[in-house]
Amino acid sequence: MIQLLFSLLAAEAALVLALLFPTPVRRLALLAIDRAKRGRGPVMAKTIAGTMLLVLVSAFYSVAKIRRREGELGQLTPTDQDTLCFLD
Repeated sequence: MIQLLFSLLAAEAALVLALLFPTPVRRLALLAIDRAKRGRGPVMAKTIAGTMLLVLVSAFYSVAKIRRREGELGQLTPTDQDTLCFLD
């Protein structure tokens, strides 16, 4: 798994270097990126919206879980207090 991560980072660094300097490789990279993006705008918007919704639901679930724990114990731990102050 680590090899996959480092190979992905190396490919990303190579793409950044290819886009940084005006070379023929830059032109090919821009053409490849444009073709990959073509027609996928709505799919990307739905993916981002779904991710944001998931994060929002997760935050609300955490708040509800802490509030439930407060009702059971009668008091909050300092960590729970910090979490609620951050999320409220």
